[in-house]
Amino acid sequence: MATIKAVTFNKYTTPNGFVLADLPKPTIERPEDVLIKVYAASINPVDIKRAFGILRIFDPENRQSERQGLTDNYDRFPARIGYDLAGVIESVGDDADGLNVGDEVFVRLAEDERGAFQEYVVASSKTVALKPKNLTFEEAASLPLATLTTLQALLAVEGGLQNKTVFVTSGLSGTGSAACQLAKNVFGASKVITTVSTSKVSRVAALLGEGVVDEVIDYKTRNPGKVIPKGSVDVVYDTVAEALSYLHLVKPGGWIISVICLPSGQNLKSLFPNIPAWFCSFLDIAFKISKYRASRYKVNYDSIVLVPRKEQLLDLKQWAEEGKLKPVVGKVVPFSDFEGVKKAFTEIYEAKGVTGKTVIKVVE
Repeated sequence: MATIKAVTFNKYTTPNGFVLADLPKPTIERPEDVLIKVYAASINPVDIKRAFGILRIFDPENRQSERQGLTDNYDRFPARIGYDLAGVIESVGDDADGLNVGDEVFVRLAEDERGAFQEYVVASSKTVALKPKNLTFEEAASLPLATLTTLQALLAVEGGLQNKTVFVTSGLSGTGSAACQLAKNVFGASKVITTVSTSKVSRVAALLGEGVVDEVIDYKTRNPGKVIPKGSVDVVYDTVAEALSYLHLVKPGGWIISVICLPSGQNLKSLFPNIPAWFCSFLDIAFKISKYRASRYKVNYDSIVLVPRKEQLLDLKQWAEEGKLKPVVGKVVPFSDFEGVKKAFTEIYEAKGVTGKTVIKVVE
């Protein structure tokens, strides 16, 4: 039986407990599937959260199995992680939705397909899109989860962003860098404000493009809540769970969209049907409290859960090829350096201020 190398974990753990394992090479089982040779995969914070076991609560049967000492149902051990990758199609099913052997593609894997940090992966062609022609595999792998999340968040703003002022927190993070560019280059915002640390202020224009960000605030030396005039912002895009501290900055009728604060239970249930009813209710209550606090300022509030859509990946492809969207890759680590791979995951786990996305280069 053919085997592949894969980053796995045998129990819930920090990145120090990750293992480079030999697993059976995946094979196509459904007619819409494609087998992809992974060239690059990018790290997202949710990968570490999954490995740490935070998402166990979404599957009651899994928790029962743990109590009984049985094999995990939700993260079957050895468990795989990773959603974002770019690579080349090696084989296709009979109904592969226009994709062909040899196509260069990128994808945000579905929940039941996760395992981007390995040499080969099988994915439904319904979630796979052709890679932007002008991007490297590393750059393309950095886009799907963070940029799709951002796109869906900005699309949730009623009335759009045309000629509006948008405040994006942490503008050189994966989601923040995407938000700045999409807001200005795609949705026509008139002014984009963002925050970065002192050492990154001078890099914003080079990484995101001249004229994308109109005002850069060094949050190490200045408080955005005091620097930005009260009631001058139309939309706050929150990537650091500080959304409600900026309510006074938002115009009446404006929006705060968070991609880091907990969403409503109903939104999360659409992705995790087995989420316990009590936890779903808890999330709904917390979400309603946030909406109520925002409403006191006559501000709209929402928190986004990503729903992967192939047609939106194709939008990202188009915008990247048009120069409207530039991936921000802060670090590339070779797959062969497994200690370096674990260190890269640890840096994300410890939130050490990594610029842009960290990418694992599988094919060197």
